[in-house]
Amino acid sequence: MEDVFKAAIDLLDKQEKAALSTIVSSKGSLPMSEKSKMLVTPEGKIIGTVGGGCLEADVWTEARRVMEEGKSSIQQFILTEKYAGESGLNCGGIVEILTEPLPERGQELFRTLLTLKDTGHRGTLATILTVHPAYPEGQRKFLVCDDGRTVGSLGDAVLEAFVQRRGQEILQGEKFAIETYRTTDGAELQIFLEPILPTPTVYVFGGGHVSFSLVRAAKLAGFKAKVIDDRPAFANQERFPEADATIVMDFDDLKGTFDFSQDDYVVLVTRGHQHDQQILEQIYDCQARYIGMIGSKSKISKM
Repeated sequence: MEDVFKAAIDLLDKQEKAALSTIVSSKGSLPMSEKSKMLVTPEGKIIGTVGGGCLEADVWTEARRVMEEGKSSIQQFILTEKYAGESGLNCGGIVEILTEPLPERGQELFRTLLTLKDTGHRGTLATILTVHPAYPEGQRKFLVCDDGRTVGSLGDAVLEAFVQRRGQEILQGEKFAIETYRTTDGAELQIFLEPILPTPTVYVFGGGHVSFSLVRAAKLAGFKAKVIDDRPAFANQERFPEADATIVMDFDDLKGTFDFSQDDYVVLVTRGHQHDQQILEQIYDCQARYIGMIGSKSKISKM
């Protein structure tokens, strides 16, 4: 997602057209994360993804049309075997995808989104889905940050207050939603509320061969990755070029060193059972979303 935001900023700086596609509703089995986004450049290059096979090809075609006409659209795809089997996309879900031109003067919005994801903060991005003359194309996005800051304007103070209230609930559930808002003229607006969450970080304790493969997989899956070992030869940037950080420290010094949050994942794959237990005793009650440890059934029972 970060690559999509960075590319959008670059295209807006160059005053070039592009189309951004976002999953706004989903049901059943899908070939992608429901938080996926895809950007199509003027040259037709794809950055990010909203799926595979024929689905992505259809969205790409729609993105080209949206760029040409400058008008948003929502497409629904029923991912049955009949629809997708020829391309190998054997899913059974239903997905709706919003494809829209990049918002006018949207650099501040995308830069703020990147900052939220990089600094461990959160936000809720609201997008008006309904066509309405009071909310013109390119001015339908409003971002509410977890520290109270806002970016953009919908030109409707009551609507913005509504978004701020619901945004807190969206962040707690970490799931997107489509809400209905009634305007002063009696019209009903469909508002897409999307949680913007920090990039998760996996802390890998141990710099052995398992860690080497784990870091590569984590980076491919969109995680930040940090490797911690008590041996300089096993925790260094040369050995882990893809890691965001390599840290050398004694395993008995962890208490108070790391403030694991709900967006952090911890994996214990050190060179010995005693080190795994030493670390686990110090962090077992932390706020990390996940703590994992490699080991046999006998090791687990001993722990």
